[in-house]
Amino acid sequence: MDAKPRKINLSKFNLEFNAIVVYGLRLAGAGLTLGLQIFLARFLQAYEYGLFAFTWSCVIILGELLSFGFYNLIQRLIPEYRINNQPAFLRGAVWAAAITILVSSLAIAILISAGLYGLVQAQLVSSAYADLLIVGALSLPAFALADYISGIGRSYGWMIRAFAPTALFRPLALMGLFVGTIAFGVSSSALTAITCATIAIWLTLLLSLLIIGKAMPANDYQGTRNYKFLPWILAALPMMMISSFELLLFNIDVLMISWFLPPDQTGIYFAATKIMVLVALLNFAVGSAYTASYANHYLEDNQAALAKSIRRSASLTFYPSLLMIAGIILFKEELLSLFGPGFEAASYVIFPLSIGLICRALVGPGERILMMTGKHFTCGAIYLGTVILDIILNIILIPQYGLLGAAMATSVSFVVMALLLFIMVRKHLSITALASPPQELFPSSQTE
Repeated sequence: MDAKPRKINLSKFNLEFNAIVVYGLRLAGAGLTLGLQIFLARFLQAYEYGLFAFTWSCVIILGELLSFGFYNLIQRLIPEYRINNQPAFLRGAVWAAAITILVSSLAIAILISAGLYGLVQAQLVSSAYADLLIVGALSLPAFALADYISGIGRSYGWMIRAFAPTALFRPLALMGLFVGTIAFGVSSSALTAITCATIAIWLTLLLSLLIIGKAMPANDYQGTRNYKFLPWILAALPMMMISSFELLLFNIDVLMISWFLPPDQTGIYFAATKIMVLVALLNFAVGSAYTASYANHYLEDNQAALAKSIRRSASLTFYPSLLMIAGIILFKEELLSLFGPGFEAASYVIFPLSIGLICRALVGPGERILMMTGKHFTCGAIYLGTVILDIILNIILIPQYGLLGAAMATSVSFVVMALLLFIMVRKHLSITALASPPQELFPSSQTE
């Protein structure tokens, strides 16, 4: 007979400790990634770095897309099946998602590579971009699976195991591989960098399999499996759209600049976005820590606890974001100059990007609130509309204002998205997803 699963700890201390752990790991990873990007920018120079930035953005977007939403869905299904004591469905969900991701991503990676090779032979696409994209496509199965395995770890509350491989190991491995290849006399080109990135992504997958697979309770993956393919797919697809659209919002400006402007402009703008990622990580960290809380309180029909989690997570996102943005604006030129001569020319895009991120932080992880409370179709619609708006604004503004136009388009899109998330959480849950006054974060005499 199946053993009764352990209940996931959702205490206030545990949630906020997880938020600190996740943000600490992601901040350390972002610091490593920023150092890596500075290192690559100085070695590659603006033109080659721009080619790398374009390819890396494509890998991130497609890699997230190819997890097919199971990365987020599994974080809802594991707590749900544990609460309802349905381990056979838990096992079925874990294995079905893994097989789907592996088979589909391999097939798509092969199709992308073959298609690009054919386009180059027909002289319809420049080999400068195609060669990089073909190598990048080889990393897609590993990227998608590593993200999915991280989602499994997060559902159990294992934040260090979940994030350390992708946040810490991957940038370190990439940097080590790149330095090693240069030391052996390989040219420091964008192709060299993306090849090292592909190898690092596969090594990250192996590490994730080792540390998450070893920690999982045997009862959660060994034994009889039951499946609900259609309900899982219907739930996962909107989550795939949401995650992909979220990544598009952070990368569509880089892709659109690559279309309209030379690679060196892509490179300096990409450097500015890498600095701003430090702020965006707060939303991700807090949302990651509170995801299980949203799902469990909603499933238990505990409206008061759900409202408290939503307001607190919004506050923990907004106030630290505000402080970080102030620091970045104050030292924007010094930070950009770390990438090398000429990169400080993108300093004027920092302020408009900051406005969008502040508005997004004000409502906290609204997209995760909707996803974990069964409103994933609504969230998907919001993200679809925001991405369409972002693309239209980039097409209009980049030809007229260059990099500033891209930053303005991204900022307006974030503001619109934050407003829509606020309205939909209020409409569907009757809860205000908004940061509370700062004194409510640390009440003097209350206990929750």
